[in-house]
Amino acid sequence: MSDAKNISVLGEAVYPHLNKPDVRFNEAGDYKVTLKVPTAKAKEMIQQIDKALESSIAEAEQKNQGKKIKVAPAPYTVEGDFHFFKFKMKATGINRKTKEPFSQRPAIFDAQKNPLSPSISIWGGTKMKVAYQMRNYYTPIIGAGVVLQLIAVQVIELVEGKSQQLDLFDKEDGYVATNQQEQLNEIQATEIQASSDF
Repeated sequence: MSDAKNISVLGEAVYPHLNKPDVRFNEAGDYKVTLKVPTAKAKEMIQQIDKALESSIAEAEQKNQGKKIKVAPAPYTVEGDFHFFKFKMKATGINRKTKEPFSQRPAIFDAQKNPLSPSISIWGGTKMKVAYQMRNYYTPIIGAGVVLQLIAVQVIELVEGKSQQLDLFDKEDGYVATNQQEQLNEIQATEIQASSDF
């Protein structure tokens, strides 16, 4: 994996798992987000990733004594005028060098580079930039490829989910919680995390 850290262009988050890891297909959990970017604005990112992919293929061919090797899918897809870049970070695991268990999570910042509280739930449609590293890999089954390892995100325009139960009632005169906004945030965070497992 290159030590160089890359910053994506501004894009729109699709199915983000940044507050709580996705454990649907991996018990160890993965933090991840797909970033939807207009192709016209993604050309430099595409060139860098394609160059890293070529390097990964060359490394694999060299290790396999020049034999033709399978090429893994690129870490992005194309739909119409948009590219969708896939970023991922393992939530837990065992360090290959030290053999020690680890746990990690992506750093999350606001537009002014202030750390965001984990209780602030980031939903699809949020505008953000992603800090990432490109890592080459090769396995005979999948082939040679590149993964975009998630490091951090910078939220430029936040989209938060709202509880559907809030729309069941009309506002009435009566009791009002003194720390209403804090309680609301906690309720929403709990509901969002619970629903993300399905």
